Amino acid sequence: MKNYILVWIMSFSSVLMAQELTANQILTKVMNRIEGLNYSFELDILKTQKGKPNKEKRLKVSAYWPKLGKVSCMSFVETLAPDNLKDVRLWEHRFKDGSKAQRWMTMPITGKLKDVSNKLASQYEFNLSELEITPNIISSHNNQIIGSEKIWGRDAIIVESIKTKGKKVHKKVWIDSAEFFVVKAEFYTKSGRLSKTIDMSELTESNGVIFPQKIEVKDLRKKISFSVNIENLNTELQIPASEFQPKALQK
Repeated sequence: MKNYILVWIMSFSSVLMAQELTANQILTKVMNRIEGLNYSFELDILKTQKGKPNKEKRLKVSAYWPKLGKVSCMSFVETLAPDNLKDVRLWEHRFKDGSKAQRWMTMPITGKLKDVSNKLASQYEFNLSELEITPNIISSHNNQIIGSEKIWGRDAIIVESIKTKGKKVHKKVWIDSAEFFVVKAEFYTKSGRLSKTIDMSELTESNGVIFPQKIEVKDLRKKISFSVNIENLNTELQIPASEFQPKALQK
């Protein structure tokens, strides 16, 4: 009974501490929570779309945070399956000064390297770019704490974000109040109708950081769903830094 009371007190305290922070401070903690942690994992992605055959893809994602230099994070994505896309690779460099990220991609069949820094992610393929948090994204949205909820046995703070200028973006994110990672997200149309949901589940801990092992994405407008399994998580990455830059660009 004493142990139960202690756990309840600690859980309640973490919620109080999170609610003492502003929405912007909470989002900043989410943004910085894996900073400096080198890692890799594999994604099994199942895409289902109404009226079309299911598609499967397997990717390996690696991330490296250099201690020196102007680059804040380098990432490298390899396509492991299907066979006709195995030559497709993607590199991304993000910068400490917040300037525009650089991206390069090897094209299928030809293997030719292409700069895709200006290319937007396809709305019909799996990506979590809508969950990306940067200082610019935080400052360009009106962010407010609108409540709290328990998800997967964990206390979460609900933050609503509405873009202040340009194309209206309205979303809600459920953020773990102790570890500051996104557990759930909802996106809405201009009229306020729910258009997309993202759910993280089967949480695991590695090197003191929480990662989901399953992600479910449902696009209600396009009638597309993605079921994603995360496997082979490695938070003690030993890949040489040179792997995070296309060989054609290495001097």
